[in-house]
Amino acid sequence: MRKLAVVVLLILVTIVGRAQQQAMYTQYMFNTLAINPAYAAVDESLTITALSRHQWVGFKGAPKTQTFAIHTPIKESNSFVGALLINDQIGEVLKETGGYFTFSQRVEMGAESYLSVGVNGGLSSFRADYSQNYSYSPESMNDPKFYNSSTLRGNFGVGVMLFSEKHYIGLSSPHFFARDFTSFTKEASSPKVKPHFMLQAGSLFELSYDYKFKPNVLVKYVNGSPMQLDVNANMLIKEILWLGASYRSFDSFDALASVFITPDIQFGYSYDFSNTELSKAQKGSHEVMLKFRFAVKGRDHRACYF
Repeated sequence: MRKLAVVVLLILVTIVGRAQQQAMYTQYMFNTLAINPAYAAVDESLTITALSRHQWVGFKGAPKTQTFAIHTPIKESNSFVGALLINDQIGEVLKETGGYFTFSQRVEMGAESYLSVGVNGGLSSFRADYSQNYSYSPESMNDPKFYNSSTLRGNFGVGVMLFSEKHYIGLSSPHFFARDFTSFTKEASSPKVKPHFMLQAGSLFELSYDYKFKPNVLVKYVNGSPMQLDVNANMLIKEILWLGASYRSFDSFDALASVFITPDIQFGYSYDFSNTELSKAQKGSHEVMLKFRFAVKGRDHRACYF
């Protein structure tokens, strides 16, 4: 019975890993480089963003994600570069750590409107340590699907964004193509990476001098899973405090708050209230974000609302 219970648990972890191959973010509107490599061309400043997400608190083996992103314009050109580090853990045995470089180029489409095209590329290390965490792992039962594995993957992503000072729309696949370069066990089996396609859009409405309203939407699609819709609305109060709420289909209702400690230092927090059967086994999801912006010589260091 104990061996059977371990097998069932491992199967459930594997299902979760396949359903959520790429990390999700509630504060995606403040961490956009993680979902679209073309985003770097939106901000005229050198920007550093750190984010940590603890999903499904209280649920053993729940996903945990940390990201570190940095992007900047190249002098006074229309070219922008960036980098993204991701550490993502799903379950007690599955872990992926990756680093990617991004490059984006923008062209002017009209009065104060631009089209940006971006690509990202890099490597990620994927590990699955079943026997290290379970003494009765399926590896001991000669099941190759659950052998310990360690692989090095190459990744290529692409994205486009059409934006102005108060509107944006983008389409991206940050993990469009992945390939395993190495495998330290011949029988190792790691989940096949499927392209994730994301459509994001948002607008900024100035209700008064002290209040700005910004709705956002994110649509995610991966072959084999239902399309997911994330609808968000944020209110900026006196250029100091963002307050917002979101609904994510098949998952949760979310509350967000973000404060500008200084005009260039932003701290954000979000909490997800699950509306699925998982709510009986966990206590919601926490996400914290810290962002820094620095002026770049020759660039317009104005506030960036996207």
